[in-house]
Amino acid sequence: MPPENELKSRVDFVYSEEMPESDVDKYRRKAGKKLNDQMESFIGKHKAMEQAVSQIVSPGYTPEQKARKIYTRVQQIRNTSYELQKTEQEQKRSKEKDVTNVEDIWKRQYGDGFHLTWLYLALVRAAGLESYGVWVSDRSNYFFDKRLMDRRRLDANVVLVKVDGKDVFCDPGAAFAPYGILPWHETGVHGLRLDKDGGAWIETTLPGSADSRIDRTAELKLDGSTGGLEGTLTVSFTGLEAWQRRVEQRNQDEAARKKFLEDEVREYIPAAIDLELTNKPDWTTSDAPLTGEYNLKVPGWASSAGRRALMSVGLFSAPEKHLFDHANRVHPIYFEYPFQKVDDVTVELPLGWRVASSPAPEKQDGHVVAYSLDISHDAGSLHWKRILNVDLIMLDSKYYGAFRNFFQTVRTNDDGQIILQPATATTSE
Repeated sequence: MPPENELKSRVDFVYSEEMPESDVDKYRRKAGKKLNDQMESFIGKHKAMEQAVSQIVSPGYTPEQKARKIYTRVQQIRNTSYELQKTEQEQKRSKEKDVTNVEDIWKRQYGDGFHLTWLYLALVRAAGLESYGVWVSDRSNYFFDKRLMDRRRLDANVVLVKVDGKDVFCDPGAAFAPYGILPWHETGVHGLRLDKDGGAWIETTLPGSADSRIDRTAELKLDGSTGGLEGTLTVSFTGLEAWQRRVEQRNQDEAARKKFLEDEVREYIPAAIDLELTNKPDWTTSDAPLTGEYNLKVPGWASSAGRRALMSVGLFSAPEKHLFDHANRVHPIYFEYPFQKVDDVTVELPLGWRVASSPAPEKQDGHVVAYSLDISHDAGSLHWKRILNVDLIMLDSKYYGAFRNFFQTVRTNDDGQIILQPATATTSE
């Protein structure tokens, strides 16, 4: 459901250093000019930034190459916002001074996420790119309404860069956030783009479902005597799916991260499994997918039915098993961000086995949600691909019935059975 602050009754008291303003546009101009002055004072070390950017990019770089290269460099600077909180004694021993401008950050090579984002703005401007500072609202706690004229609700800063005529929103101060993708709570929200005249209201972009994806690719063999599946599984997280996991596990050791990834796979499969992570995923980068490789055993996945065997296609369907079970709903449906799940499973059949029948291809397109399942087979193997798209963040409760019906259809298709005919049955016939 939406944030609690959006659902409960409350009275907000707004405090201002100046006389209250009743006109939204006048308030925006006043607040915007003040915020812009503060930002320009912090980033206005032009000569230092020109020297710094000459160490990062070359004159022949395209605008996008410049924006990406500078983004990567800023994220390499130590981000104190994501460190374990120090005690007062530890802070005294470290003798870290407060930063007063972007030149301080560049010299010391550390700063909090807020200041690193403004450093990025200063650097891309020094590189000749049109760019703006933007104050946005964090939708994890509430939804911003500019009519309230409460400056405190603009509580996160991002950078808008014009790259080849397109608006690209960046927040390098958010550790592990990929270039061009903001943390989910800063996407699809209103913000104030700053300039000397007081700025303008804008809305940040919302990435599509394909930008935040979970890919599960399995290469398995079926044991004809036990019905078990055994082989390899690769799970790859991209976009905000990777970002969330990297942020959550940033202070954990290798053993804890291994357990975290293994436990997540166990939540995918609606059966007891044997599983081991075999690679060392890259937890430190932002743009590359977070990828885990596993050895996987699923005992008894295919069950005998007389002289035949039945195998469900819903190998990774456990998360959808009990979505929207209740017939009625009061609150709107609220997702943090659009996402996509892609399952690609290949099963090598025992010698002489064949597919007697399989579910027909399925395609459900509800515009904001979509599901497809396609199954194919040949003499010695079986393959199916399942795709689930959720391309929205908010849905009014009046549409709940149709939404629930869609996921009931997903569950029905995930429970579909492939009928296998063992070699002995084929021979006897």
